[in-house]
Amino acid sequence: MRITERRLRQLIRETLLVEAAYTPDRAAEGGLHFEVEGTRFGRGGYRIIASFKDTGMQVGNLSMSLPMPDYGNCLGAYEVSISNTSISGLGPLLYDIAMELAGPAGLMSDRKIVSPDAKRVWQYYYDNRSDVHHQQLDSKPGTITPDIEEDDCIQGSSIANAKRQPGETWQGSPLSKVYRKRGTPTIDRLRQLGCIEIK
Repeated sequence: MRITERRLRQLIRETLLVEAAYTPDRAAEGGLHFEVEGTRFGRGGYRIIASFKDTGMQVGNLSMSLPMPDYGNCLGAYEVSISNTSISGLGPLLYDIAMELAGPAGLMSDRKIVSPDAKRVWQYYYDNRSDVHHQQLDSKPGTITPDIEEDDCIQGSSIANAKRQPGETWQGSPLSKVYRKRGTPTIDRLRQLGCIEIK
């Protein structure tokens, strides 16, 4: 089987993402602490702040909220609106915490713009995480299921992503899905390690 240069680059990036990704245990060993607080942004949500326990220096944060009504119903999912870290490999752990906080509602990418780093995280969830389930969102107005409004959601980021990827459609983009995890294994482990506070 012949592998294309583009696919080889993607496999290397995915391997680096896995090898660099923080686990709860690695975060605890590194002295990281996570604080979760409720927010009023959008229609309500959460902000996750990662910092060093001893100095309080913030090294990452993720904000998620229920999107505004003009975005569509979006299957009731939370939208990641802000995500940044100053430590390589911390992003996926923040996303795992966010997905577990979202619970059955699920988590989706920013509906307007997504950075290349964030897109790689969503791609990894889509391709490789058997513990994470995804569900297709429709466009707004609906083109896949025009008679169902519950899955209608604006698709700005997935359309923009598809335009940059030859041969890809917005429906094939990992940014056009809602992601869900069963249970809260990451949060539970961080609690056991004394590394998370949920207000």
